[in-house]
Amino acid sequence: MAGDAILGIVNSATSARWIAAKSQFSDAVIDRYAAALLEVHHDVPLPIARIMAARGLTAETIDSFVEPRLRDLMPNPSHFRDLERAADRLADCVEDGLPIGVFGDYDVDGAAAAALLVMVMRQLGVASDVHIPNRFSEGYGPNIDALMALQAKGASLLVTVDCGITAHAPLAAVAETGMDVIVIDHHIAGPELPRAHSVVNPNRLDEDGAYGYLCATGVVFIVLAGVLRSLRQRGFFTEQRPPPDLIRHLDLVALATICDVVPLVGVNRAFVRQGLKIMAQRQHAGIAKLADIAGMSDVPNAYALGFLLGPRINAAGRLGTSGLGVQLLSTEDPETAAGLAVRLDDMNKERRQIEESVRAVALDRAADDANHVLILADRAWHEGVIGIVAGRVRERYGKPAMIIAMGADGVGKGSARGIAGFRLGNAVIAAHQAGILDGGGGHDMAAGFTVRESQIEKLQAFMNDRFLSEFNGVPPQVTHVASALLSVAGCQPQIAEWLDKLGPFGSGNPEPRFILPDCRVKSARRVGADGAHLSCRLDDGSGTLNAIAFQAGGAPLGQAIEAASDGRYIHVLGRLRRDRFRGGSAMQFEIDDVAEPKLAAGYNR
Repeated sequence: MAGDAILGIVNSATSARWIAAKSQFSDAVIDRYAAALLEVHHDVPLPIARIMAARGLTAETIDSFVEPRLRDLMPNPSHFRDLERAADRLADCVEDGLPIGVFGDYDVDGAAAAALLVMVMRQLGVASDVHIPNRFSEGYGPNIDALMALQAKGASLLVTVDCGITAHAPLAAVAETGMDVIVIDHHIAGPELPRAHSVVNPNRLDEDGAYGYLCATGVVFIVLAGVLRSLRQRGFFTEQRPPPDLIRHLDLVALATICDVVPLVGVNRAFVRQGLKIMAQRQHAGIAKLADIAGMSDVPNAYALGFLLGPRINAAGRLGTSGLGVQLLSTEDPETAAGLAVRLDDMNKERRQIEESVRAVALDRAADDANHVLILADRAWHEGVIGIVAGRVRERYGKPAMIIAMGADGVGKGSARGIAGFRLGNAVIAAHQAGILDGGGGHDMAAGFTVRESQIEKLQAFMNDRFLSEFNGVPPQVTHVASALLSVAGCQPQIAEWLDKLGPFGSGNPEPRFILPDCRVKSARRVGADGAHLSCRLDDGSGTLNAIAFQAGGAPLGQAIEAASDGRYIHVLGRLRRDRFRGGSAMQFEIDDVAEPKLAAGYNR
């Protein structure tokens, strides 16, 4: 069926169908909305006006979308169950000057959430002792030894951030000692909540789900807003003792929101928009020093957070030095921050080398795997990079991927990445409940789990069945959604400027992709480490444009682009970006897919 395919493309270089971005509005309504937008914003390029109109933005709503205001979108802390109870308990610690213990996760969201709590409580006069688990020796989530150690160091209250919602046994053991624990998490909760003083999680089953898209750092930010409200009501703040400025910490919330790949909708858009502005002021010692060493010279944007800062912070947890990330993000000393940034950068270089060795083997094995969910395991694989590799496998083959680093004891640690329409986190939880997994949980698009080698075959069958049941027995074909057709000459800086305004992009606010029809490929060459990427120039007769296909070297996409260097015409689908290496007004097209016109049913060039 080619009826719903743009240019009739039903089998591209990545075996995908190209379809138009769906809209609740007809073409006639989109045209009318776009015309009204252009009357108000004369500088909006027509393709961008049509994209905005198709997404329901009007002349009346565009300003609030482009510049989302936190005061309009910030939820009332009382909206969340247990939040007032948690806020009051933390406020008690502030009034009494009692220290707290913080247990966080080892990824960016966990480090940022812990750092945010530590910094604000420090400004309120409360000392905090933080523990981030070693993923190799401790695994994910709270463990009783670490919690008891925090208690022994003098903590009057324990707070788990970005974890804890499934830590029933450790938290029950702490509760038996009389110690209060506050759980601040965002991962999917089960029917039974852990035994704790309070559990703040927008994904509790008894929540309304309105803010289920928040990352853990976003939840901590709202909890802290509740703490400040509680302290105001008690008359704690005076002219000589003003409240901390929560807004100045939005750079941490933005960093975590981007790196945890949560939907960029609602208050998350305001968190990121405002957080990027705060980050540009370079008030945060750790982020500023890490940005310097990462070569982040431009104004901060979502790309820089996700691909420059995030991997360096994650590198510590991936290689077993988990606490460095939160140390960097919570320090206010520039010299200390500079030293930590260097260490994280070195670790990231090591992580990339390890990742490449695992990625190459995993991609090769997955090439001929006919399963609906790709499950790959190996005793030689490094546990710290399997999440990244799962993402690479998912991107290459368009299937959910579960990558397992097997231990010598026959127990494997796994990380999974999903596709749209398949609730991966729920599937992992169901496999645990069925006794196939020793443990696990996560989100719709990402999950972690523990599995015994003897159970992998059962896990494969379970996940295949689950996948088919969610898609009514028909595995979905990979689709690439395009928002508009452009000529090379039409790829102007004004479009990139307005795309920046429509961002940040992610789940819930996808980045528009464009099709450049009838292009010829010039100067195709492999670039990057081991030729991982493919660079070329595109020429459609209206002009030429630099283009790059990341991670395409040796893949079907890269092979198709190289084959088109013989002068044949191809259609090119991807994203329009500023060329970060050439700067100024230079533009670059990031290629996601290509297709030959001869493959398009009913299309004649």
